This record gives sequence, C-alpha cells and structure tokens, in this order.
Amino acid sequence: MFDPTSPFTSQRDPLQPSRKGSFAEERLRSAVLFCELMPGTVATEAEIGERFGIGRAGIRVALARLSALGLVHPIPRAGWKVLPVSGALIGDVIAARRLGEPGLADARPGADALSRMTELAEMIAVLGDRHDPATLVTRRNYEREILDTLAGATNAPVAHFLTGLWDHSDRIVRFLEPLGAAALRPTDAGALVAAVTQGDAEAVTALRLADVDAFRSFAMAGLLRDRTELGVGSDAATTRNDNGRQRPETGATTPSPANRDARGKAQRRS
Repeated sequence: MFDPTSPFTSQRDPLQPSRKGSFAEERLRSAVLFCELMPGTVATEAEIGERFGIGRAGIRVALARLSALGLVHPIPRAGWKVLPVSGALIGDVIAARRLGEPGLADARPGADALSRMTELAEMIAVLGDRHDPATLVTRRNYEREILDTLAGATNAPVAHFLTGLWDHSDRIVRFLEPLGAAALRPTDAGALVAAVTQGDAEAVTALRLADVDAFRSFAMAGLLRDRTELGVGSDAATTRNDNGRQRPETGATTPSPANRDARGKAQRRS
C-alpha cells in the first residue's frame, strides 16, 4: 500500500492546499538534498534560522515535515540531526529502486513530453563524458528532468515513490563524490528516450536497472574509501542547544584509574 509519509515520498500533492511554512520546507529540503546541511550533522532551530534567514515558526513546521519524510530527526536537548549516509540507507535505496524503476516501462509520455526528452538527450550527448563540476551539474539536471518527465507519465503513487528515491540517490552521490569516488557514469539518455518512444518496455527496464547497478558500484566505491563514521561532521560532536550550553555526553564511558580514585575519595568523604 502506498504510504504518503514514507521517507521516499518527497513530492507534495498539487491538489492539497499550500501549507504554512512551505517556503521554509522547500528551502531546508533543498539544503539537505544538496548537502548544504551535511549528512549526520546536528543543528538547532536558532542556527538553522540564522543560516537560512527563516523564522522560527516556519522552521518548526518545515522540520516536522522533513522528519516525516525521513530526512531529519530531533535529538533531545541538541537540535535536529540530518539523516546520515550509511550502508544501510544505500542498500535500502538500491533495493527500492530495483523494485520501483521497472514501473517506468509502463510510462506513455505525450508528444510534447517526448519532444522535450529527446531534446534533453541530445544536450546530454553533446556534454559527453566530461567530469568537470559544471558539466556534471548540468548533465545531471538534464538526466533528472528526463526521469521526472518519464515518472510524470506513470500513476501518481509510482511517480511519488520514484522521485523520492532519486532525491535520496542524488544526495548520496553529492555526499560521496568529495570522498574521492570516481564520478557516477552518465545515463544512456539517448537509448532510454528511444526505448520509450518505441514502447519497448523490456529495453526501458533493462536500462533503468543498469543505472541502478551503476549507482550501486559508485556507492560501494565511495564507502570503501571512507574510514570514518559516514556523514558525521566535526560540528556534530560540538553541537550546542538553543541556550548556548554545551550538549552533555550521553554515551557510557570507562573512567580512568585516577578518576575512579578521586570518585571513591569523594564518596567516602560524603
């Protein structure tokens, strides 16, 4: 059954009225997906408001919604933690994409949509395999537009499910690339658009699953290069609460012999 609160459901229902704080939600959602707010980091509402110029009321509504989408979650007395990038998350995204992307084989875009997809595929071909940052951003924007257009020609639950998965995938790519992983290979946009135009469901499915396999290989290479807890920035250990007090340590620690001796003397004196 389709779950509108699933972490993989990112698109708002256009039939629903605009919610209070929708601007704040879109801004903070973009900050999470584009790693402006790095995975695993913790920030208070005051820090988020100051950084992005958003009022506290809008921030609270936005963070509650992003929490329902699985992108952030509250940490008592500390703030809000951005969903870390982990092997488990990557595995879940890959498994869900393998399940959902074959549904694109049933998409039947209209003439205007096909024309736009063809135009985008031609622009991707011109860009080629260049990996400079500007070209990567442009190419991926074109690739994503093709996928969003194709998803828009399916039923709404499938489109919502897939766009959410692609959001998570894009975020994972943006996070892992600075770790030194080779750039994710381009989608074979020309072949995909040709298969959609010809109504070749088998080819569409094969091409999409090939992209899922490429994403898996890219993510595995990135994971193998990282030696730290994934997505935890240096600020996560020094996060302050809204009153500026240092967040207390909550994990169990083993006291040193000197500390044990001092603690025993204090207890005897008391």
